[in-house]
Amino acid sequence: MSTNKKQVILYVDGFALYKGLLQYRYPKYKWLDLTALADRLFHQYEVTQVRYFTARLKPLPNDPQMPQRQQAYLRALETRPRITTHYGTYILSKQWLPVHPQEMRPDGKVKTVRVKRPEEKGSDVSLASHLMMDAFRDRADLYAVLTNDSDLVTPLKLISTEGRRRVALVSIAGEHYNKAFNDIDLATIRIVREGSLRESQLPPRFKDAAGRWIHKPSTWT
Repeated sequence: MSTNKKQVILYVDGFALYKGLLQYRYPKYKWLDLTALADRLFHQYEVTQVRYFTARLKPLPNDPQMPQRQQAYLRALETRPRITTHYGTYILSKQWLPVHPQEMRPDGKVKTVRVKRPEEKGSDVSLASHLMMDAFRDRADLYAVLTNDSDLVTPLKLISTEGRRRVALVSIAGEHYNKAFNDIDLATIRIVREGSLRESQLPPRFKDAAGRWIHKPSTWT
């Protein structure tokens, strides 16, 4: 329902959110209701849309159930209002990296080992594209991005300076966010705190529109 409040769209860098907050700092809050979080962060606005950018995971040798846990979460998000999910690509790239602690080979070169390194591709470009299209179509009064990725500084700066739109940063790093964002004329900076995560959790189990049960993964406690 429309209100007299100014409107905001939130763009969520899913991997930044996971890596920056949910993987190690607050793992018990992974079952996160992004709509509820957005409403808390911008309670004086009407949150008209939350765009969530991620990639479908692949099983790892040490965690073969990872895609199933993600799928449960994606199904849960589909039941929430005002959320759209946008997918990049998840790849396992093979790279040679130095061992730690550093060791030297007999020939004087640094000893390396070949690893499979998980990488996410395309989400930042997709986020920037949707952000700029929404802004230049004048779909909201404020455009807020949850990230700590300096690659998104340029589109935000263009929207602010060339498009004359109001933009905001939602920090997942507290006051220690990437200082490249200080080059933007930000309307506001919102910090994701533990209390907001705790109060924005999905129910442990509930049914979707088809009557199928969705369960919080048992290891997300």
